[in-house]
Amino acid sequence: MTCNVLKECFTPNHYMKYSLILSLMLVTFYTNAQFMAGISSEDKTQKGPVSFSHQPILLLKITPTALIGRDNVMQFGAELAPPVGKFSFGFDYGKGKGSWSLNKNQKENFPEQETRIIRGEIRAYFSDWYPFYALDKKPFGRYYSLEYVDKAINYSSLPILRLYNNTLIPAAEKVAIKGKEQAVHVKFGKHFIISRWFFIDAYAGIGLGRYANPAETLEQVMVKEPFSLKRPERKAGTEGLFLSKTAGIRLCLPL
Repeated sequence: MTCNVLKECFTPNHYMKYSLILSLMLVTFYTNAQFMAGISSEDKTQKGPVSFSHQPILLLKITPTALIGRDNVMQFGAELAPPVGKFSFGFDYGKGKGSWSLNKNQKENFPEQETRIIRGEIRAYFSDWYPFYALDKKPFGRYYSLEYVDKAINYSSLPILRLYNNTLIPAAEKVAIKGKEQAVHVKFGKHFIISRWFFIDAYAGIGLGRYANPAETLEQVMVKEPFSLKRPERKAGTEGLFLSKTAGIRLCLPL
């Protein structure tokens, strides 16, 4: 009787059925174990801080967002973060031409424009991130900075001439304008640490700017324009103050 029952329980069909169930259980167990191990590894990767063999002292930088601005400049720079003190010092230099501007209006109206820009800033870092606070906070984490910007713009324009009877007429031909813009910004920024060899520096700031657009070949009295909340219009023979804004990202190579 017992032998007959055993034979019925272990027929080929039953054997295949039990083997399939056992295989599914093993695959499920293995998959679950791999999934949990992956979560644990990912959690360690996300939470573990980037390690540095030394505190970076020099950061080489390029500013891709400067290419899509009003004056489309190729801007490069560097930041010096001495191992002592609380401050670091940055310098940027850029040049651009209107004919390859990404701004349609700029490209059509001022294709011959040439721009030179110099930026200098002093930064103060602060951070509560482990282990960066132990490295004198520089150049990790967040920062405040004071920035000075000097921009030279060479372009041509049709100035408006004032006759002896105060009639205003456009000039017969374009004249060369050597414009100048200067600004002081208070900025807030942050270094996003992607790896020990790659940071992303994101920043935004606001300040006060001054502009002047003297015509190179005309003797004319500079007209003072009212304070502008927008970007200043570039007209020959005008000068004034404006609210200056800045924002962008820099790609950094820490050394």
